[in-house]
Amino acid sequence: MKYIKLTLLFCILSNCVYSQSGWTRKKNTYFLKTSFNLFSSSDYYTPDGAKLKTTQFNQQSLNLYGEYGISDKFTAIINLPMLKLNSYDNTERASGIGDLKIELKYALLQKRIPVTIALAPEFPTGSKDNYAQNKLSAIDQINLPTGDGEFNVWSTLAASHSFHPLPIYMSLSTTYNFRTQYKGFSFRDQVKFNFEAGYKLLDKIWFNGTLSAQTSVGKSNGTTDFTRGEGTEFTAFGFGAAYEVANHWSVSLQTWGYADLIFDRKNIYSAPTYSIGVFYEIK
Repeated sequence: MKYIKLTLLFCILSNCVYSQSGWTRKKNTYFLKTSFNLFSSSDYYTPDGAKLKTTQFNQQSLNLYGEYGISDKFTAIINLPMLKLNSYDNTERASGIGDLKIELKYALLQKRIPVTIALAPEFPTGSKDNYAQNKLSAIDQINLPTGDGEFNVWSTLAASHSFHPLPIYMSLSTTYNFRTQYKGFSFRDQVKFNFEAGYKLLDKIWFNGTLSAQTSVGKSNGTTDFTRGEGTEFTAFGFGAAYEVANHWSVSLQTWGYADLIFDRKNIYSAPTYSIGVFYEIK
């Protein structure tokens, strides 16, 4: 039972969608979560790491996340940005669905330190070329896609540990993102590391903290479009809380931001992201 609850917690509080744990769900159990994310920044870090002030970039997204226990060892996961809205302060909004990710997670170990391996193909279902009109000029447009236009595969190795009977857990994971190309531009692969720890208070509220770092593999081909994530590097940190409001129903709050710690920020807008979520669980 404690593993089921901790598995659920990782979905509730995970940041940037890609946080992973060493637990799988029990057979025929599942949960669904919807969340709304809000981001706005004028601090852009170039592919060389230089900081620039630009017109304010804004992004809002409505996301769907679900898990289902196929067996005690296999968990199926779906992750879909159902709606993404991108804009600058001087443009109209460009909107569309995001890229669909379908993941299969397998439990390698289920003892004291659970370990899982996962594969997650990500399909280019998003709007690949999505132009927003400049409010000040009828002839100027900017491309703000809601998907990166490529097929890619995420592979993750994760390990976790519960300090039961203490209401504390920790998890470590490493992820490799094998990327392909779009319109003749080949994207570099990415490697991401994640550490997460959580604590339960008053048997109702879970708190967690995360530290993530992402870097690119190989040499740049000159593509600098930040909306497609090419050459994007960062160190991210996040904090969150989840509260059970009724039987099967809970709400969550999360925030995360970026810093120059393990990897410096490159080809990314940097500012806090805020997220509110609602989820439903059958266990």
